[in-house]
This record gives sequence, structure tokens and C-alpha cells, in this order.
Amino acid sequence: MALTQQQKRSRNAAYQARWRSKRDAQARANPEAIERALMQAAERCERLSDVDRLRLADRLADVAMVHLRRSQELARVVQRVRLGER
Repeated sequence: MALTQQQKRSRNAAYQARWRSKRDAQARANPEAIERALMQAAERCERLSDVDRLRLADRLADVAMVHLRRSQELARVVQRVRLGER
């Protein structure tokens, strides 16, 4: 029995949803992989369209902000350690 177009779309949507959830779970488990992928995309940005380049720049800025916030948190911890505070 052949599937209708609606059934095929539904099946493909389920496949894509599972794939996205696996990809997102891996991304949460390994943020360095995301950063590495973004850096590789940045190296070949001249091949991207203007919209894709802006989207990539936004994602890179988000990653940079996460690193900045984390470094500021660590700097506060360092100061507390140096001063002997808890």
C-alpha cells in the first residue's frame, strides 16, 4: 500500500524532529563542538549569502557573550579566592 503525500510529509516531519532533538542534545552536551563548527563556517563565510553571514555573525556574537560572562564569573571567583573569602 502506497503512502499518500500527507502521510509522507508526516513521516518525514517525525524523522526530522528526531534528528533535531538528537542534534540539540549533542550540542548541549558538547558546546565546544558548536564553537568549532561555527569557526569552520566563519572560515568559509565568503561563500555564504548576506543573510547567512549575518546569521552566523549573530551566533558567533552569542558564543562570545557566553564566554565573556563565564570569564567574568571566574574572575569574581579568583578574587574571592585571593582574598580568602567564601
